[in-house]
Amino acid sequence: MVNSKRLLTKLTLIPFEMVINAMPFFHKEKVVWELSVEQKMLLQNEWQRLKRRNDGIKINLQSNNKELVDRIRAETKRHNKNNVTRTTAYLTFYNKYPEIRWSFLAHMVSRNAGYFMSDLKGEFLPHILEGKFIDKLYDMLEKGNSMIFEDAYPQLLLYEESKKRGISLFHLSHHFNISPFIEGVWEVHLRREDQSSLLPVAQIINEQSHIEKALVQTEEYKQLLDSITYRLQEWLKLSQILFPTWPLKYSLGRNMTHFKNLDERIQIGQNLYTTLFQHRYVTKIHNFANTFPHTGSRSDYDHHSFTAFYTSPEKFAKEKLSFFKMKKNRKIYSPLLLDVWKLTFNGPYQSSEWFEDEEYVLKKMKLIYKYSPSIWITYWSALHKIETVFLFSQYYKLFKKNRNL
Repeated sequence: MVNSKRLLTKLTLIPFEMVINAMPFFHKEKVVWELSVEQKMLLQNEWQRLKRRNDGIKINLQSNNKELVDRIRAETKRHNKNNVTRTTAYLTFYNKYPEIRWSFLAHMVSRNAGYFMSDLKGEFLPHILEGKFIDKLYDMLEKGNSMIFEDAYPQLLLYEESKKRGISLFHLSHHFNISPFIEGVWEVHLRREDQSSLLPVAQIINEQSHIEKALVQTEEYKQLLDSITYRLQEWLKLSQILFPTWPLKYSLGRNMTHFKNLDERIQIGQNLYTTLFQHRYVTKIHNFANTFPHTGSRSDYDHHSFTAFYTSPEKFAKEKLSFFKMKKNRKIYSPLLLDVWKLTFNGPYQSSEWFEDEEYVLKKMKLIYKYSPSIWITYWSALHKIETVFLFSQYYKLFKKNRNL
């Protein structure tokens, strides 16, 4: 009877989640912001000016600016130590300058990258995925996290210093290999005091384009993203972006799929931005972020279901999940990130120099929102999928051992 109930749980929840996630196909995308004619003209003029400057001779740094450039480089390197330090730095900056909304989006997405990295060494995945695949996937996640930070954090610090001095300091951008695309956007944002979605939309495009050539499209990671094992993790919905609120069943988020497609990544970034900054939710999510420092363990947001403390596995694998909760006195091992991953990347990386097609980015300069069903249903369904695959793998190993196969 107990076994039949367990089977019913999974046979009910997993198909139900598939039906729920089919619902967005019946909802049209909604453009909630797009580039105005004036903004387009200002950007094109700015990009032309920067092209003329970059084609010319670069002027040596004045002593006070050299000190600033050296300080920004040192501060970026210090915070680029690992996923935990990067994630914390984004939130610290947003708390000081809440008008730069992308920094909070970056904090929450970086949090989820850390959770995924920890999952790779957690309760289930080491028994499901190949060891080499786990190491390679971690490398890609860690490098991407680090590359984006190395590019984005100097921008944030230039903005901070520009505010303090009352003048734009973004003419120093090329000393940090920052793309002329986003430099031009910052100049328009500062000079016009632009309060629209121009800056965060451009930041999403810039960071995803930045890692496209330098990471995603390299032969090493193209093979990873094309592998059957990677498609398995997509089916299991391992790479979800979760924005926790209380009660947790009202949490927000999105599924991260088709990572190798730049357009898809930009669109999911836009959807995450509009999802995160819904007026009735953003304060709750911000309170969570400030209340619970990022550790990489999912126990940060759900200590009832997860534990960061490792316990020896039982002789026979047993089910721990029940619909939207854990079975009595059972928890899933979700380690602290820095306890299980020692190898980190913090550059320096070469400039991607991705900004070549002006018309392409102008078409992308809009904010699109598409309905998404409750992430909590998808989230728990994914946990049940992972546990099911884990249990089958354990039972199969036991069967082989008993049959001396």
